[in-house]
Amino acid sequence: MKNYSIMTLSLLLAFRFIASAGDKKPNVILIYTDDYGYTDLGVHGIDKHVDTPIMDQLARGGAFMTAGYSSAPQCVPSRAGLMVGRVQNEFAFPHNQSDAGEGSGRMPRTYPKGSDMAGQPVLTIADRMKKLGYITGLSGKWHLGPSNNPNPKHEPRARGFDFYWSGAMESGSTNLTLDGKPTKHQNRKGLPTGIANRVILQGKYAESFIDFSQTAEKPFFLYLPLYGPHVPLIKKSDPYYKKFPKLDYPHYDEWRDDRRRMGLALIKSIDDAVGGVMAKLRELGLEENTMILFASDNGAPSKMGRSGPGLPGGPPGSKGVWNGSNNVPMRGEKGSLFEGGIRVPMFAYWKGKIIPGTVIEEMVTTLDLTATSLKAGGGTIPDEFDGVDLLPRLTGRVAEIERTEPMFWDFWHTQAVRIGDWKLWRSTEREMLFNLAKDPYEMTNRIQSDAKVADRLRKRLDQWSVSLPRLNKPDRDANEVFAWPLAGAPPGTKPDPRYLVPYGDPKPAPYPAPIGRAAAE
Repeated sequence: MKNYSIMTLSLLLAFRFIASAGDKKPNVILIYTDDYGYTDLGVHGIDKHVDTPIMDQLARGGAFMTAGYSSAPQCVPSRAGLMVGRVQNEFAFPHNQSDAGEGSGRMPRTYPKGSDMAGQPVLTIADRMKKLGYITGLSGKWHLGPSNNPNPKHEPRARGFDFYWSGAMESGSTNLTLDGKPTKHQNRKGLPTGIANRVILQGKYAESFIDFSQTAEKPFFLYLPLYGPHVPLIKKSDPYYKKFPKLDYPHYDEWRDDRRRMGLALIKSIDDAVGGVMAKLRELGLEENTMILFASDNGAPSKMGRSGPGLPGGPPGSKGVWNGSNNVPMRGEKGSLFEGGIRVPMFAYWKGKIIPGTVIEEMVTTLDLTATSLKAGGGTIPDEFDGVDLLPRLTGRVAEIERTEPMFWDFWHTQAVRIGDWKLWRSTEREMLFNLAKDPYEMTNRIQSDAKVADRLRKRLDQWSVSLPRLNKPDRDANEVFAWPLAGAPPGTKPDPRYLVPYGDPKPAPYPAPIGRAAAE
């Protein structure tokens, strides 16, 4: 066997990608999990108890993104951004209860007044892939409108999806049977025999769609928004919970140990659902012609400090119940624009196309996944898209992602912008600047020491902010709801061995220390 250098291998794979451009279009699978924290993909190596061997293998066999971002720190707006390929604030959809003219929580079908494309249709990635000749499918949590309504204009079947299982829990609506046959639109209730939980059910419907797609003589686009590890958590009668070992974290009490076990057991079922999809692709000989993209919709809602200093939220009856997932070592949680709210697990896999072992440390966003899907399908990325095509980076044709525009966030009276290594965060009360390449835990505010950088980012954020349609008032003030990330752990809080700070001489810490100020340079 010949021994190729990494550079030679990159060139060979890039040539193979270019040479196959005229071949049949690839299938695309976009997997989107729910409230899945940064800690809980095993390949990160943060927590030895995380058990995700299948996804770890895909990440190592493809491209692993260490700085992947969702477009919002909350479920509905993040999903809307992914489907449309734009920061959702640009079409007046900033939070879960947003009404962009067609009802609360319903992703608009046309751009609302005040937006840059007012009156024009809001197309989903499924709409666009259909136009490119794809058969389209969805299995899992839609969360962008009703799933079974007499007027289905906001349902998956009216937003570009040919076939669907639209159900967050055990019940849902579908026009596909579990043995791969089309059927009339119908409701289904309860778990079929032999299927452990909702995530495995969603995976089985995905496999069913892949089976049926082979009769269409078309490539397929599959959106697989698996509903986990979002609450409600796994039942204790579930075989995944029973098989998952008991946990004993030195800084958790018995309830939190068990809650973590429940979260990681549901994540284990996500890994198995992805494994079932991979087995189906291999069974049908489709693996080498299928691009798989994976991300979470936002960070985990850790409820840190809600019922105990420096700890995730307490048992039922306390303020907020933790979902068992973690964002260690990132600061913050779902709902905040600190890294813990928006930096998410992310990877891409395409056998024979993406260079195995690729690690991408520069910023990648879920909006890039939309753009990349469209480009892989033979489409042209529209000017209004906020994401970029990752294929040149994934296939080794370029050494760094070619990104000309910043990434912006706006949520609950807080805003952020990232350009290169720099991130500016601001609320109604304060403003902070972080160099995320040197300081991923956001421990040092450089707003004074790097005032020129802050000014440059501030101007870009101001320009974007004034361009937004303002049809919805923020639900709450994130600066108040998520005040805990601004301070260190209270005295007496036990160290969490997965937090290792400071950077120079790392030792276990309760969670990231209070945000300090860099000395003026």
